[in-house]
Amino acid sequence: MVSGLMLMMDRMDNNTTSHHIHIDYTDGAPLPADDPRGAMARSVQAARAVIARVDAQNATNSSPCAEWNALQLAQHLIAVLDRAAAGPTGQVIDDMALLADVPLDRLDDAAVEAAQRLHANWSTESAMTDPIDVPWGTFPGAAVIGVYAGETIVHVWDLSVAIGVSLDWPEVDLPIHFEMSKSGIPEAPRDEFMPFDPVVRPGDDAPLVEHLVGWQGRDVARWRVG
Repeated sequence: MVSGLMLMMDRMDNNTTSHHIHIDYTDGAPLPADDPRGAMARSVQAARAVIARVDAQNATNSSPCAEWNALQLAQHLIAVLDRAAAGPTGQVIDDMALLADVPLDRLDDAAVEAAQRLHANWSTESAMTDPIDVPWGTFPGAAVIGVYAGETIVHVWDLSVAIGVSLDWPEVDLPIHFEMSKSGIPEAPRDEFMPFDPVVRPGDDAPLVEHLVGWQGRDVARWRVG
């Protein structure tokens, strides 16, 4: 597998005084366009970019995930990366923590370590075809890594609005994430077996990322940055 999962801070605007994060999602040795590991690599870049902005001043900010503040949401985002990395290893993902046990001053290190595990564990073609047990069923690895790429982007949005930053989104991946979200999360019914709030439609002219998170029940108008 190419080094896409490892390319992060060197293609990110590190100006911590800016409220917008610029990310260059290009890769010098790209995967084929239809390889979902490329989408996962871009999701990791976005995750690291936003995790790097969590600090003592915003760590206790509330977030669209009402049960978590910004720090806890960053810890959950790292846990999502950990779960994605564990997929091909046979580890029981349901037994893994929902919040990574990582203090504020180690968030970025933990994100790097998760990216390294992702890169190592998904580097073979068998990882893409072998069945993987995940909390929502058993699927080929390619489908699993695609779902985790989309879940990561949704939580990157959650964290970005929680701490008040905007960023460049991996636009090439958003249509796929949106279609997968609509096919995997029905509009109704949504109850204890489908733990998502009702669909929010942000308007036809809203960016696609807002349609994605709105489908998963985020109150886009309340949390929109800028």
